Amino acid sequence: MTLARETLDVRRQEVEQLLAYLKQSEEPSSLSRPDSPKGETLRILRSSCYMMIYSMVESTMSLCLQDLTSAVIRTASSIRDLKDEVFEHYLVSKYNSRLGPISREKGVSLVKEFMKELDQATIPEFTFASPSGNCNDKQIEKTMEVVGIKFTLDSGLKKRVKMFVTNERSTLDALVQVRNDLAHGNRTFSEVGQDCTEKDLRRIFDLSVDFLEVVIQHFEDYIEVSGYLKNLDGAENSFSDDAA
Repeated sequence: MTLARETLDVRRQEVEQLLAYLKQSEEPSSLSRPDSPKGETLRILRSSCYMMIYSMVESTMSLCLQDLTSAVIRTASSIRDLKDEVFEHYLVSKYNSRLGPISREKGVSLVKEFMKELDQATIPEFTFASPSGNCNDKQIEKTMEVVGIKFTLDSGLKKRVKMFVTNERSTLDALVQVRNDLAHGNRTFSEVGQDCTEKDLRRIFDLSVDFLEVVIQHFEDYIEVSGYLKNLDGAENSFSDDAA
């Protein structure tokens, strides 16, 4: 089991527990119980559930890339073995933060470091850069494309993922907006929690899990066939759903 799948199972159980608690708390019979959360407390719990669902999405994507990084380091004999898009993302992940306005000496040092890596018989330690703070369906698909994975969804799930639910935003895009509003202080937890119920959160959660399961499967299939490597003749491996 990959780290991404294992962690998703844990995160899913955590959100399930909170959703079950919210469902129980919103039942009419709970209104008379003194220990049941009400008012602002209940609204804050709903907003916290938004944050947990988003965290589940972003962490799953990060761990998928971490699983891919581990596979590359484990199986590739050199960065020369990586197919073009994976090699390009490797460069961005490792060197992008170190570029920009730099001195001549630092520039020469980076070039020497890279030339040394080309001759190494192993892949240096690195981590593929992952989307942060805006991990919606479009960003996830774009990131997968960057590392050479052709992402497809069956028609039913694709319709659910791409359908606009509010202000011309898909479910995951709307989830990102709520997360950013809370993280940047644009809205309070109480305000956000006033606009939703357990049923709303359950719909977002179920869709997110269904989508992430497909994302993980694509990464696992890609890793299994070493789709990130060139063939022995230097050509790139072709990876598609048929190959998986």
